[in-house]
Amino acid sequence: MQIFWNERILIVKITGAFLLVGLLVALLSPEEYSTSATLMPESQSTQGRAGNLLQQYGGMLGIRGGNIPGENIPTSLYPDIIESIPYQVELMNKSVYFSKFDTTVTPHVFFSEIYTPFNLIGFIKSYTIGLPGKIIGLFRSSENSNTEPIITEVNRDSVLQISGSQMGTVSKLKNRLTVTTESGVITVKSEFPDPQAAAEIAHNGIILLKEYVREYRTQKAKEDLEYVEEQLASAKKRFEKAQQMLAEFRDSNISLATAKARTREQELQSQYDLAFEIYNSMNQRREQARLQVQEQTPVFSILQPVSVPLSNSAPNRKLILIASGILGGIIALGWVLIQSWWKNEKNSFKEIKM
Repeated sequence: MQIFWNERILIVKITGAFLLVGLLVALLSPEEYSTSATLMPESQSTQGRAGNLLQQYGGMLGIRGGNIPGENIPTSLYPDIIESIPYQVELMNKSVYFSKFDTTVTPHVFFSEIYTPFNLIGFIKSYTIGLPGKIIGLFRSSENSNTEPIITEVNRDSVLQISGSQMGTVSKLKNRLTVTTESGVITVKSEFPDPQAAAEIAHNGIILLKEYVREYRTQKAKEDLEYVEEQLASAKKRFEKAQQMLAEFRDSNISLATAKARTREQELQSQYDLAFEIYNSMNQRREQARLQVQEQTPVFSILQPVSVPLSNSAPNRKLILIASGILGGIIALGWVLIQSWWKNEKNSFKEIKM
């Protein structure tokens, strides 16, 4: 303890220096606002709402009841959906209101043109070890600034070619909008430099996630419905044509005096009955396909809605100061011990030499 007392001024200086750096970091670190929402997807079974409707009313409509198969997206894949580039590109192009900046822009415009936070550690790093890369980046950006493609609409089935600035926004959004799943409950968390934007980004993210899940679940059912409607339109034309031909024949052959005329009428009647049966069957299949689309449409129950945060979540200035003081004290004490040990070793070495 005497060693520490003798070097108390050095200890105070080192600890004070760390406290000063911690104070600068705490004051200059950009504020972040965090909000979250929890939702629970509907538990889908092979016999759901539409299946129950078919069982109850299918007989009256002439529709055969039965199981309507469905395929769930595992909730463990939801984070992969949110981290996908098509999802991020769509999200970055949705306008939100930034209350602290009093402007409504897309997240991409915000990060690339408006938001320039000062980070002390990042500033020191960029102008020391990162200076060569910064210089090279300036030349590259000047060369490619006019040739980078800017994508505002995404075709999820096409090849994506996005700019370097948009990829930078994608990286930021991946860290700022996250999804976790536990016991079937989905938690969407958003962290942004603006409280209103944090809430709106989380809200947009949830809506977009629902769209992706809904599109996956209903894609096959919608394709089946589209095919059935095409067949129904074709069957309707054939039915109307057969109906018209039978009516015209009866109008021109009222008496049906000859066997040939009666045979022709029976032939037209058979064509009419077949066309009507096909048309009626396709009508029933269309109703079943519509019910199947409804069955496959997922429903999410909002357990906790998104709310605008009232206070910032970062930086924790008190914690930064406390951690800086503790770290400075530990380093100061360690330095004193090492210095004392080194002096003792030097003295011992001199005595042995003498």
